[in-house]
Amino acid sequence: MMDGIRKTAVFLLTLKGKISGEIFKRLSEADQEKVLVEIASPASISPDERATVMDDFLGVMESEGIYASGGLAEAEALLEQAFGSKRAARDMTDRLQTVIDQTPFSMFNDAEGEEIYSFLSTENPQTIALVLSFLPADKGAQVIELFPSRKQNQIASRIASMSTITPEAVEEVEATLREKFQGASQSGQNQTDGPVILAKIMTKVSRERADSVLESLEQRNPEAVEKIRENMFTFEDVTLIDDMAFRGEIVSLPCMQTDLPLALKGASDGVKEKFLSNMTDKLRARIEGTMNDLPPQRASDVSGAQRVILDEIRKLEEADKIKISLEQEEMYG
Repeated sequence: MMDGIRKTAVFLLTLKGKISGEIFKRLSEADQEKVLVEIASPASISPDERATVMDDFLGVMESEGIYASGGLAEAEALLEQAFGSKRAARDMTDRLQTVIDQTPFSMFNDAEGEEIYSFLSTENPQTIALVLSFLPADKGAQVIELFPSRKQNQIASRIASMSTITPEAVEEVEATLREKFQGASQSGQNQTDGPVILAKIMTKVSRERADSVLESLEQRNPEAVEKIRENMFTFEDVTLIDDMAFRGEIVSLPCMQTDLPLALKGASDGVKEKFLSNMTDKLRARIEGTMNDLPPQRASDVSGAQRVILDEIRKLEEADKIKISLEQEEMYG
């Protein structure tokens, strides 16, 4: 089995001069000396050794997501420069593409974090944890950040407790998700409403992040931002729901007990009054007591609690139990 020095020597000898020299310069002086000794030795490099080293190289490129930042075209250009041969570069990128395609959940390689979240949002925490465990760490972080804090904890717990997973189990989950993913892509080709989709996503992120995204987008497409805002339902918008719906459906939700005290820590006086004025005196006293007992909370935790409540309210609307109107109707006396 080759050690690191031998692998480095084989790799540098496989590359052409300029790039090989650039890589060599980045080694420590001690490693430079060891690699030079290895290169200068009369022992020949076998085809198997060269193949092993290049396979390792492809594996590192795949695992680090190098192909994702520039694409296979960039990788091919780099390899052509390194090997001095267009055909060799093409062979390498073909092998790299095979490696990428064989990686579980590769259908998410080119998807943004918000797209992956939108696709996985209805899946159970175990499935989400499995998918995230195969994504690059930065993309996984983008996705998990979009879930409500309670579901974040469930997903993180599943990832932390993950041990050996059989390839058959991974293949089964991937096959199901891939079929669903392809179906969603095909069905959405002719009926995608970008602003409506983005509005739903924006209600899942922190208020600060949503404002930042919309501010940036407004400079390029103010009409889209106007439509997005029309379709966004935020925690402040609960004041637009009529009191009868509040008393009949919303205040009896389990999340009123578990998440509302934290959610109200960052709410306006109008929102607090909307919830509390529609409760029984006993429930109001309990919620206010819990709120007063809470120590200072992180903004992300408060936003997470608010998202839990918004999700439950949306479910009531989807079940036609309440009606949410984001426009204030003019009242006449």
